[in-house]
Amino acid sequence: MKLKVEAGSRIHLGFIDPIGVLGRRWGSVGLYLNEPKLSLTISKCNDIIVDGPRWLKDLAENIVKRLGIDGLMIECSNHIPRHVGLGSGTQTILSIGLAVSKIYKLDLTLRDIALMFNRCRKSGAGFWLFQVGGIVIDGGNTSEEEIPPLLARFDLPEEWMILLAIPLNEGLGLHGRIEEEKFKMLNAADPKEASLIILMKLLPSIVQRNFERFSEAVEELDLVTSRFFETAQSGRYFKSSSKVVEFLKNIGVRGVGQSSWGPTIYGFLESSEVEEVGKKLKNIEGFRFIFTTPRNKGAEISQLQSSF
Repeated sequence: MKLKVEAGSRIHLGFIDPIGVLGRRWGSVGLYLNEPKLSLTISKCNDIIVDGPRWLKDLAENIVKRLGIDGLMIECSNHIPRHVGLGSGTQTILSIGLAVSKIYKLDLTLRDIALMFNRCRKSGAGFWLFQVGGIVIDGGNTSEEEIPPLLARFDLPEEWMILLAIPLNEGLGLHGRIEEEKFKMLNAADPKEASLIILMKLLPSIVQRNFERFSEAVEELDLVTSRFFETAQSGRYFKSSSKVVEFLKNIGVRGVGQSSWGPTIYGFLESSEVEEVGKKLKNIEGFRFIFTTPRNKGAEISQLQSSF
C-alpha cells in the first residue's frame, strides 16, 4: 500500500491564557494555510528510506522506533519550513503517523499519535487544523496529558489572503529544551482582553465577512499575546522580525503579527490588493515573501494506485 498525504501549514494568531488564571492554560487561535504545504508519499519498507530534508529522516527514524515497525519509504515533494512558526513538527508527525497506522494496521487515533510524540500538549490548534482546516479556537487544558478541546471552527473567505514573511534559514525559532525554558519566563497578564477580542470582534467579523474588523482584531490579539512573551523573547517580536512588521504595515498590509515564537511574520490583505502590494515588496535580508490562502479543509490522505 502506498499513501499520499497532503497537509497545510498553520499560523498562530494568538493565545488566550498561557498562565492559567481560571485553571485552563493556553487556549489558542490557529489558521490553516494552503502554502507552504507538506506533500508526502509513504509506503512500507524493510529499511528507512527518505527522499527529503535531513530532519525528515531523523523524524522517520524516531517514528519507526517508537511504533516498532519494520521501516518506511517516504518521498517528500513539498515540506513546511522547520522551526519557523508554521507548525511543521505537528503536521509532519500527524501525517506520517496516520499513514503508518493505516499501512501497518495499527489502529492508532490522531490523539494517540499526538500524545505519543509529545505534540499538542499546549496549543491544540495544529491538532484540530489537521482534521478540519479553516480557523479554529481551542479551550486550553488543565493537564498536558490531554488535547485542548475544540471550541469553534469557521471557514475563512478565500479572498482574504495571507502574506507570509518566512526566514530563509530554517530552525531559527525556539524549540526543544530552549523553548521549554522560555515557557517558564512568561509574563503575568490579564487574559480577559484576549477573550473579549476573540468573542466580540474576531468571531463576529468572520461570520459577517467584515475584513476590516477581522484584520483589526487579529492585530489587537497579537499585541495582547506579545505581552505574555515579551520577556522570554526579549521584545514584542523575534529580534530579526521587527523590521518586517514595520515594512508590511507601511505598504498597507493589515492584521500584521508573529506566528508562535516566529520568526515568521504574517499579514492579511484582500485578493484585489495582491498585485498592488506585490509591487511594493522589496528584499529584506533573511526573509522571503509568499502569498497564500486559507485552507478550509484538513489534511488529505489517499491511496495511490499501483502501476502494475
